[in-house]
Amino acid sequence: MKRTIPLLLMIVALQPCGAQRLFVTDFGAKGDGITLCTRSLQAAIDSANAIYNTNGEKQTVILPPGQYVSGTLYLKSGVTLMIGEGATLLGSTNPFDYVKDPYCRWTAFIFAVRQHDIGITGKGTIDGRGWEVANNLVQYIHLGLVNDPLKYDRPNETNRPENIHFRECQNVTVSRITLRNPASWNQQYDQCRHLVIEDQTVDSKNYWNNDGVDIVDCSDVVIRNCTMDAADDVFCFKSHSVDGVCENVTVENCYGRSSANGIKFGTMTRGHFRHFRIRNIVLRDTYRSAITIACVDGGQVEDIEIDGLRATHTGNPLFLRFGDRREGKGTPCLKDIVVRNIEVEVPLDKPDAGYSYEGPVEDLPRNISPSSIVGTPQHRIQNVLLENILLSYPGHADTAYAYRGCSPDELAAIPEWEQRYPEFSMWKELPAWGLYIRHADNITLRNVTLRLGGDDYRPAIVADDVEGLLIEKTNLNDTGGTPAQLIANNCGTIKCDSKKIKIKRQKSKGSTKPSVEASQTSSDIILAQDNSTPCSEGATLYKASLFGCKSNGTTLNTTSIQRAIDHIASQGGGTLVFEVGRYLTGSIHLRQGVNIQLNEGAILVASPNIHDYDTADGEPTLIIIENELQHTDTNVSGHTPLPRLCGLGFVQQTLPNIRLANIHPF
Repeated sequence: MKRTIPLLLMIVALQPCGAQRLFVTDFGAKGDGITLCTRSLQAAIDSANAIYNTNGEKQTVILPPGQYVSGTLYLKSGVTLMIGEGATLLGSTNPFDYVKDPYCRWTAFIFAVRQHDIGITGKGTIDGRGWEVANNLVQYIHLGLVNDPLKYDRPNETNRPENIHFRECQNVTVSRITLRNPASWNQQYDQCRHLVIEDQTVDSKNYWNNDGVDIVDCSDVVIRNCTMDAADDVFCFKSHSVDGVCENVTVENCYGRSSANGIKFGTMTRGHFRHFRIRNIVLRDTYRSAITIACVDGGQVEDIEIDGLRATHTGNPLFLRFGDRREGKGTPCLKDIVVRNIEVEVPLDKPDAGYSYEGPVEDLPRNISPSSIVGTPQHRIQNVLLENILLSYPGHADTAYAYRGCSPDELAAIPEWEQRYPEFSMWKELPAWGLYIRHADNITLRNVTLRLGGDDYRPAIVADDVEGLLIEKTNLNDTGGTPAQLIANNCGTIKCDSKKIKIKRQKSKGSTKPSVEASQTSSDIILAQDNSTPCSEGATLYKASLFGCKSNGTTLNTTSIQRAIDHIASQGGGTLVFEVGRYLTGSIHLRQGVNIQLNEGAILVASPNIHDYDTADGEPTLIIIENELQHTDTNVSGHTPLPRLCGLGFVQQTLPNIRLANIHPF
């Protein structure tokens, strides 16, 4: 009879007390780049963990030079996975070789769940081959083998394998390795304690949602000496739990490149963020903001210090945003923020051009947006110091393309949008070229220089509803396009030590609801809809700007709007969408199957010139429904319904004898 000894017991018996090195090749793993080695690699890890549990000595599992193909692996306590120089842990391209952990509810290449004293190190590479995995997954979804909604034409990020996912682990070190090509987030550390990430090289731009590193509700974290090139956010801090705490985090001496944000707090911010120290960071080719601190889910963000950052070719320098998606509990706050010794250069062109997965090409130029500190009327941003700052902007905002004025009425008309996804371009154009501050207290600018590369119609700074603005040793390099460099609207105490900075104080006549212009009276607004249900469900959407419509309030758009309506009708119908802005127009003839949706902040302005109108029933009319639709009975099944005008925007009448056709507003 052949004698059999379980492999695990044999390894334990052969290892002397205190042994620390196990080679995966001794467990049958082949580094040929073809053979699937998942079971062999996992056996090596399990054996090392058994030895650790027996004698308490930490063990190292070594991958010698070669390419080792694998599916999901679970790293266990007391084990360090050493990927040697010349070795690659290569992700299988078969989505079915990966596990979606039932506790973590994510899919990953390497998991560690509730383990301690673990690590991944070495000068080798982890390559998830995410593009191949994700596209194979898409095929399986279309075949009905995998259940996934395919939102945005890609699988949900939790169904695509991350390179690393560690959950509730302690004493973790991930160092020296190269991480490449995840199918989802690159490396996520969730509720871990005593975490060190150092000397990493990250190439994470293989597919959608490829962050550099995600720190979620972790404490005592050090990230240093890393180089990360990511298609999504580079250094990203989140809180998924209302009871979570992300604290005592140091990031230093790192380099980043991103098709999203460089340093980002959020978007998920349910718990508490505190005691962050971020130092000596270099960023380039960053599509969104160099620094984004967003608190939008009821969490608390406080005691954040960013000291020493240089960002070149970056879409926006700084975005601090309070929102209210109300997913958290307690009293939210965003306060005690220090940003010092930073230099950011914003180009006129698209910063992330050339990425495999670029940020979306907008119908408005993104780089004209200023740095922003924007709270809400209920939750104000407090105690922000900007010190030793140099921000360079391209200028060239075009009033014929988009316009934001600085009058009290125009500032009051800027929507709050507390529940929207937070990013610096969410309002499209803002009324300042350098810095926009709203709903904030105790903001200090000390030794701040704002430079403008070209003419711009906007002032350098707009402060709206700000209490306690201190300006010291600050230089606003305006080209002279505006008479006032700082507009202070509804502001309290402002102290400025520079006579070179012109300040214009103004005050709104009264409070107004978001998106309602103060100059409008009830008789001016002939359609003010308070519904958020769009008339676009199941319809093809067409942006008005694509047809040449201008939102500056001065360009007559009648021809462009009519061209858009006629085109949509010829395509079988759809919805013409107007985004933020003022669209001046004369008579519009609606066609069968064509709806108009006015997004929040969009105003359809009736021309003041009576000659811009056609007549219907003998009277000048702004919106005219074609004759064949006039008597359509929308209550009878099978009949075509009348066109609809919907959204949160407005139609503003300028002449008293202009009427609006009786169309369905909801």
